[in-house]
Amino acid sequence: MIKNKIYLLDQLGQIISKLKEEGKTVVHCHGVFDLIHPGHIKHFEAANRFGDVLVVTITEDKHVNKGPGRPIFTESLRAENIAALQYVDFVAINRFSTAITAIEAIKPDFYVKGQDYKIELEDITGGIVEERNKVEEYGGKLVFTEEIQFSSSRLINRHLEDSSEEIKEYLADLRLRLSYDQLKNYFDKIVDLKVLVLGDIILDEYQFVSPLGKASKSATISAKKLQSEIYAGGALAVANHIAGFVKEVRLITSYGQNESTNYLDFIKEKLNPKVIFKGIYTPGRPTVVKRRFVDKVFKHKLFEVIEINDSPLSKSDKQKVIDELKSCEETYDLIVVADFGHGLIDSEIVSCIDELRLFTVLNTQTNSANMGYNLLNKYSSCDYFSIDKEEARLAMHDKHAEIEKSLFQLIHKVNAKNGVVTLGTEGALIGSSHTNQTVKSPVLSHEVIDTIGAGDAFLSVTSLLAKINVPAEEIVFIGNAVGAMAVKILGNKSYIEKVPLMKYLKTLLT
Repeated sequence: MIKNKIYLLDQLGQIISKLKEEGKTVVHCHGVFDLIHPGHIKHFEAANRFGDVLVVTITEDKHVNKGPGRPIFTESLRAENIAALQYVDFVAINRFSTAITAIEAIKPDFYVKGQDYKIELEDITGGIVEERNKVEEYGGKLVFTEEIQFSSSRLINRHLEDSSEEIKEYLADLRLRLSYDQLKNYFDKIVDLKVLVLGDIILDEYQFVSPLGKASKSATISAKKLQSEIYAGGALAVANHIAGFVKEVRLITSYGQNESTNYLDFIKEKLNPKVIFKGIYTPGRPTVVKRRFVDKVFKHKLFEVIEINDSPLSKSDKQKVIDELKSCEETYDLIVVADFGHGLIDSEIVSCIDELRLFTVLNTQTNSANMGYNLLNKYSSCDYFSIDKEEARLAMHDKHAEIEKSLFQLIHKVNAKNGVVTLGTEGALIGSSHTNQTVKSPVLSHEVIDTIGAGDAFLSVTSLLAKINVPAEEIVFIGNAVGAMAVKILGNKSYIEKVPLMKYLKTLLT
């Protein structure tokens, strides 16, 4: 009986078309419906009263933007749970990111949403307006139910979330002091910011392979070559992350001629339309490409080859960077320096950055190509920085220091207002020169696909919050939410977007 109610969306569209020809009134509900609760049942019961046939479409798993670990139940289980309800006649899984395709297939007489969608401005996605317009295009009507409400997210957070006690206690305490509306207000404030980004381009090439084993006559591990993908990383990723939240981004960087390719067209193609690209061509210095050989199944990185020339820029190219920086001083609100230590930023450019009258955000990355040579303490001032714990200890030349000690030493060294040290699986720690106190936020998800680029995502979003003086505790909480989303992305295949982040934050605070 349950299985007989579940159809592919195309099949269901044909069935509904015939029912409408017979004079049946068709009602349509759409949503995630992760955890069926009394509120959903009352909603479907009320929706059923609008017509003769009730159709429910659900969002497929990969389009559920409520953060790591969601949905709790797979799309097939969710479909079966809804089909088991007597009020529901048909169920389909919508394979698209919005409800529009489902509405086009069903063409309902009534499209029914819960009362929490009545106020259009409170819809994070803005999708309810588009859905209403599409329903009305086919002669239907958007209506709302007025039934008792429950929150699936709240029930899941309290009873089903597979999180550590530390995370549960942390979020429970945070919910007492912080509301989603407060966070929404912060993101509304940063919309009009104009952001300058300076940093090295890194192209991350993932060569997927299938390991075969050890060669018979040597200690060499052999692998079968599969497909490869290139992702826009480094300062490109930082600019793209930021562009999803602000009015404009200007990226100052360099690019060069590689062995067989000039990647300029690829770089421009991958940039968010809000990013103004100011790339300086340096023919003797190729664009940095990091080729990683990756196990296709487990995503383990087996080996890495870097195409790089990290010698300093020529005097003329360096002057172009400095002139570009100075020309932007009056028109931008902040500068985010994504310093990967690959030769773009030397002492003269550091001095120029230090002299700019801009809110300054710093990240100096330590990696295999610059170990020990690219440290935060080469800068004399900033307003906010974000680095990892090993980078902090290296900068203070103390391998075994308590991380709180290293953090405050760095805050005073570079005259920062706030500084963050990310701690990997332990979360992140933020320190404030104003309060001389630290706040720690635990990691919010242990689901990891790839850690590459997670720190850049954390830096990108939190830098904007630091600019508008968001309290330190809230900066590090939002940063860890960003990090939890970023580690679910392979390389920099995609970037942190505002709507999914806001949905995740709302889920965490519900």
